[in-house]
Amino acid sequence: MAGIRDVAAYAGVGVGTVSRALNKTGYVSEETKRKIDEAVKALNYQPNELARNLYRNRSGMIGVIVPDLEHPFFAKFMKYTEMELYRYGYRAVVCNTVEISNRVEEMIRLMEKNVLDGLIVGVDPPDEKILKRLKKPVVSMDRNWGEKIPVVTSDSEKGARLIAERIVASGCRNILMIEGRSYMRQPFDARGTGVKKILKDHGISVISMEIEWNIVSYEYYAQVVEKYLDLFDDVDGIYVGDLPAVACMAVAEKRGIRVPEELKIIGYDGLDIGKFVNPPLTTVKQDIPRMAKCCVDTIMRLLDGDTDIEMKQICDVEFIKGGTM
Repeated sequence: MAGIRDVAAYAGVGVGTVSRALNKTGYVSEETKRKIDEAVKALNYQPNELARNLYRNRSGMIGVIVPDLEHPFFAKFMKYTEMELYRYGYRAVVCNTVEISNRVEEMIRLMEKNVLDGLIVGVDPPDEKILKRLKKPVVSMDRNWGEKIPVVTSDSEKGARLIAERIVASGCRNILMIEGRSYMRQPFDARGTGVKKILKDHGISVISMEIEWNIVSYEYYAQVVEKYLDLFDDVDGIYVGDLPAVACMAVAEKRGIRVPEELKIIGYDGLDIGKFVNPPLTTVKQDIPRMAKCCVDTIMRLLDGDTDIEMKQICDVEFIKGGTM
């Protein structure tokens, strides 16, 4: 098996130069980098990751915290986050917080013990006392963790406009809007607020109700939709996340309500499940791969000591024309 000295000899440079190039710890000219890359490929050199991480005082692992991997949004986000981390030579330590109250603090303790080099978080923050313990890089996905923590989110204002424009064009007059329950202000709050304002400006009635965001269960979604349709029988349109939107379609079919002729439905997220129902779900799609890439790129820059970080990165959304609205 080739070693670092073999790479240096093949490239015609010193061992220290190879080390700087591979660890990105000092200046190496582009021509020399090219020679070293050629040597690495020709010799099939495999760096000792443990030794390299010890040299850099890093573990090579990033914690990723999400509410529930059963939810397709977070499963897809995790998939692309892991792929992006691997591109940087990092591994993901995955944690979901559903039904376990102290998982966030556990992950912060792992950072304090140098098991993790940083965190990517997609959950609500812990209390202020725990937040003050953060000494390593943290990047948030769609959650406010304080003004010192960079956040990656979707364009909620554009999302609100796309949803509202479609509702207005559909001719709906009484909209049931079902939002995830939130106990603090979050970046995505602008979406619900924006939809309500635009619809109100067009004289459309909006009934705003809540759903537990951390429960991923068809039975729960169906039960909630049944209850709300009983309470508000004059509703002619529903706006809700993709998963409960699919439950809405099933409940409507069970009740003999035709979608979209008698009840129009629009979702949000752009999950694949919306393609497999009949008619396909009309929705607004978040760019989950892009969000994952932004989170990983940002935490890598923080680890490299970059202080010129954009504190709020906004990823684009797009309207997906289905057949439910």
